[in-house]
Amino acid sequence: MFKRLYDVDDSLQKDLFLVKELVTFERFCRDQSLWTEMKKCFHPESTVCISWYKGSGQGFIEASEKMKSFAPHKINHMVVRCNGDRAVAECITSIQMRQKLQGQWYDLTSYARLHYRLVRERDCWLILSLTGIYEKDTVEPAYCIGTPQPLDFDPEGYRPSYAALCYFFEKSGMAFYDDLPGIDRPEMVNALYESSGKWLSEA
Repeated sequence: MFKRLYDVDDSLQKDLFLVKELVTFERFCRDQSLWTEMKKCFHPESTVCISWYKGSGQGFIEASEKMKSFAPHKINHMVVRCNGDRAVAECITSIQMRQKLQGQWYDLTSYARLHYRLVRERDCWLILSLTGIYEKDTVEPAYCIGTPQPLDFDPEGYRPSYAALCYFFEKSGMAFYDDLPGIDRPEMVNALYESSGKWLSEA
C-alpha cells in the first residue's frame, strides 16, 4: 500500500492534494470548534476509533463538541495513496492536553499516527474511517514553580504506547479504550495496513 510513487499525472496530483487538504482541514475544524464544517468532512457511514471514542463519524463530532478540555493536534508528515474513488492517508500527529493534577498543572503530549480511509462520491472526497495508531506519550509540569509532587501515576498499569493519555482520561472521569493499534502491538498495526491495502486495491 505505502510504496513510492514514480509517476504522478495531473489527475492523481489533484486527488493527492484534495485528500491531504481534507484531512488537514478536518483536524483544523476539530481544534477550532468548527463543528458545522467538520460534519462536511465525514461520510454518512463513517466510523472513528480513537483512544476515547468508538462509533460513527457523526457521533464523534457530537462528542467532540461536548468535551470540556482543549486538546489541539499538531500534524506533521502525511502520506496519501489513491486508487480510483478510494484513498488511504496517514499523518504523524501530536496531541496536547493540559490538566490540573494534585494541585499543579501538567502538560501531556501524545504521539500518534492517524490512519484514514476516504472515498469520493459525486466528485467530493469524504472521510470513511479514522483510526488512531499510538506510539508514546510524555507528561511534564507546565510551570517550573517550586518542586512538583510525584504523580500517583504508574505507567505499568497502562499500555506503554498511550499510558499517560489514558491516565489523564481516567483522572478527568472520561472513558478510554486500551485495545487500539500501537507500536507496542505491531500485529494490530500490520492487520490494519493489510486491511486498508486490500480495501484500496478493490476500488
